[in-house]
Amino acid sequence: MSPRTSEQFEEIRENKRSQIIGAAIECFANKGYHAVSISEIAEKACMSKGLMYNYFSSKEELLRNIFREIMSGMLKMFDPDDKGISDNDELVLYLDRFFNHLKSNLILWKMYLAIFSQPAVQEILKVEIIDASKKPLEILGKYFKKQGVKKPLVEVAFLSTLFSGVLFEYISDPENYPLDQIKKRILEFYK
Repeated sequence: MSPRTSEQFEEIRENKRSQIIGAAIECFANKGYHAVSISEIAEKACMSKGLMYNYFSSKEELLRNIFREIMSGMLKMFDPDDKGISDNDELVLYLDRFFNHLKSNLILWKMYLAIFSQPAVQEILKVEIIDASKKPLEILGKYFKKQGVKKPLVEVAFLSTLFSGVLFEYISDPENYPLDQIKKRILEFYK
């Protein structure tokens, strides 16, 4: 067997890191951040606690990394060309992506919602939450202003409230919540 290349080592490292993040998301989503131990995450990730510390120095660092990755993914979904939202088609495309992502990544969104329902976790992520919110809020504010909305920041808050409500309702009862009909209704509203 030949020695591993640096690319192979990096691939192994990234796979382990993804395992940890996946296990942590599931644990945090199902039990809450404070109820989960590093040992529990390590066990779920099928590795030793010591090995986990090679990737993340603490549970808090792991949480921060997960949150940054979630928000980075949301921003890419929200503004893939990094040029803001310039027309209704782009806004509708984002809304469509959001609903599709919600439907196919329920556990991730469950964790996302859990973050915002735990004041102690919000305090840990205070800086990250503020930083992650700036660009999308600014883009949406400019978009609604450009569309002639009289109070663009109120419209941004309205859309944010819609998202929060959909998230809460769908995560609470995914089997019975009419997500596809709600998606259709919201898309019709913003077309």
